[in-house]
Amino acid sequence: MGSVMADTAGESAAELAARLYDVPVELVETQPMRQEAPYPYELVRLVDQLRLPTRPGWRVYLADLDRGQGSKGLTLIIHVVAPDSYHPERMIHVNHYMIVPAAGYDMRSWRRWLFEQLRLVDLHELAEGFVIEEDHGNWTEPTRPYAPSHGPGNDPYLVREVGTEVDVRTSFRGELND
Repeated sequence: MGSVMADTAGESAAELAARLYDVPVELVETQPMRQEAPYPYELVRLVDQLRLPTRPGWRVYLADLDRGQGSKGLTLIIHVVAPDSYHPERMIHVNHYMIVPAAGYDMRSWRRWLFEQLRLVDLHELAEGFVIEEDHGNWTEPTRPYAPSHGPGNDPYLVREVGTEVDVRTSFRGELND
């Protein structure tokens, strides 16, 4: 295996992985990441038994699907029908895709994982709807300091300070929204 300390200026991620793991770069560039685990029957049962009486517009289900950006596989889908955070007079339908980990969890661990995914979606929605009216003297401006970054490569469930308005307005498809 090559030295990690070698000059890596201009080296692509695939070239770095090939050097670190001593495999041809062509193999790294053409092979998708792969993981395997037992089918999560316990999770299927939990999703079937899940009731969310305080979230009437939410539907939770599992599907094997292409999530875009080269990512596909077993996915927990949390479908939310709720007022649009940016235009509350409109109702919207949103699918939150949560990657099911390749893990051999027991019922308790799957239950906690499911709970955490729902909590992430709740936090995401709260961050979108968290508005501060900033006072600028003779005018105020609504700001969303924790608005999720939806664009490609961003984790929309990571709560962080907004970098730019473009970060907030870019969809997961890379399209700029109004």
